[in-house]
Amino acid sequence: MATKSDDEVRERTLKLLQSYQSLLFQRRFDEWIQLWADDATCEFPFAPEGPLRVFEGKEAILAHMSAYPEKIAIDSIEQMRIHPMLDPEIAAAELAIKGHAVATGRPYNQRYVIVVETRNGKIWRYREYWNPLISLEAFGDLKPRVSDNIASETGKAS
Repeated sequence: MATKSDDEVRERTLKLLQSYQSLLFQRRFDEWIQLWADDATCEFPFAPEGPLRVFEGKEAILAHMSAYPEKIAIDSIEQMRIHPMLDPEIAAAELAIKGHAVATGRPYNQRYVIVVETRNGKIWRYREYWNPLISLEAFGDLKPRVSDNIASETGKAS
């Protein structure tokens, strides 16, 4: 069996990341989840500690990601740049969206850096970095957390 060259693998990886973004924003989750390896990991390193930080396996990833339309309305994709890496099975993307939190109506204008590692033509490891303050503000959690921090620093409730 012939081995694929680095250029062929890199091209496959870049197309996989483009398909990932396209299917996700089109909410075509049945097709989108097929891009993932069965033992994939989806991680949000900047998310608060807890159960919404790492998802393991296609079922957990699909359950979490397919729920985003109930929480975030994406009005437009302002920027998307995909970057190849030296390792042909890794790619990164920069993404900027304009949207709003469904529950609050507040703006959710977020920037992301996404790193995708593939194995055998499937997403094996996914890491998404974003600004948690934008999320907290959009979903209405920023003020209580800031007030709690000020109160704990001064010893007084706000």
